[in-house]
Amino acid sequence: MNEKEAYLREVEDLKRLNDAPLLERWAGYSKYTGPAFMEAVTTLGAGSFASVAAMGAAYGYEMLWIPFYSYLLGMFMFSLGSKFAVHSRLDVITAQNQHQNKLVGSVVTGLIACYVGYVVFTFGQYALGTDALENMFALVGINCPRSVNWIIIFILSFPISWMYGKNDKAVRFVENVSKFLVVLMLLVFVAVIFVTGVDWGELIHGLFIPTLPSGIEGITTGVAALISVVAVGDWCQYHYAMKQRHFTPVHEKLAHFDLVVGGLVPVTLVLTFVGIAFAVTFSGGTFPDDTYELANALVGAIPSLSIQIGFYIGVLAITVSTMIGMSTIAAQSLCRAFGKPLDPHSALWKFGIISTQIGFLGAYIGKPMWAVILVAGLQSCFSWVSGSSWFLLANDRKFLGKHVVKNYLYNLGILVSVIVLNLTFVIFVLTKLGVWA
Repeated sequence: MNEKEAYLREVEDLKRLNDAPLLERWAGYSKYTGPAFMEAVTTLGAGSFASVAAMGAAYGYEMLWIPFYSYLLGMFMFSLGSKFAVHSRLDVITAQNQHQNKLVGSVVTGLIACYVGYVVFTFGQYALGTDALENMFALVGINCPRSVNWIIIFILSFPISWMYGKNDKAVRFVENVSKFLVVLMLLVFVAVIFVTGVDWGELIHGLFIPTLPSGIEGITTGVAALISVVAVGDWCQYHYAMKQRHFTPVHEKLAHFDLVVGGLVPVTLVLTFVGIAFAVTFSGGTFPDDTYELANALVGAIPSLSIQIGFYIGVLAITVSTMIGMSTIAAQSLCRAFGKPLDPHSALWKFGIISTQIGFLGAYIGKPMWAVILVAGLQSCFSWVSGSSWFLLANDRKFLGKHVVKNYLYNLGILVSVIVLNLTFVIFVLTKLGVWA
């Protein structure tokens, strides 16, 4: 069966499943999921890991709600991305350029939010991943320093990123790799909390009942976690992943199912498990102020060598999967920013994939905070532009026709997402610049 025949068979199967009983529909949809997993591995990176680790260590179970609620808030924009994908032949950056202007589409969304932002954020991925590898090898008496082991992350992530988009089978293969890495994270972090223990009452309370510690430290820690999910680049990753799969209106119900099982559930669970592990280990007491020392202290509290190694494998899975996600969306957004087709054989696409690998320097210099502040500052200034643009497109009949958003609560949710996105970046940048002690 060739790719065209396989796609037509998928469409016919989805037409049947869309009207099938609920359980049969969900079971059928499960074999067609994928785009949301591409978004999930982009979100589950060094930033989100560091944020929930710090929150768990400092505040115990108290702030477990942040990953869950921030993703719920982000689902307004993710679902909007699916609406754009299935009801328009235009991708979102091209639509912004045609229906608004290139400053909004090419510059703000394409270059700043999706390309430059992710190039800078790859430094943090390599910094975290190489720390994990060095510590993991040390557990078995092998010296594998950061200056060398970054090659492992490159070998595990770059070839997979490179093949994405070349054909439908390659797209599905990369999606399946993303699924595997997400499942791997879930398994190893479940094993960790099985050893460290869980207070189920506190878990349920912390996960579903929002509370925020007083003081600027608690607020800014929460803000840092919100940033890891509510971001323009994440919306675009999900949107373009659906475009790669040629989603149509027949796929809309699948897209919603995929967003829950491939996005909300795994992102919430992975970050919750990480937060619990650090919450149990440090119990809200004094804790190291960087993730390198935090991870060492946590592993020291795990009696089993195999689970200690498993913890570092989970961190490695976070790093590798995020590099795949960031590289692929950087390449796609770069092409669209310059009005070029999504051609993985083009020089521009290849440059997008290769240029994100500059993050390997994070193994030597760590995460360049000046660059993080600069990029976050740019996103703070312009994120409301891109988000407002998405809102306008959602209500533009020239773009979506009869499929414009007609629900007032949906529109309100989109506006709240945009406002929160801007406020979180503003607070984050001002804090990092030392405006608040």
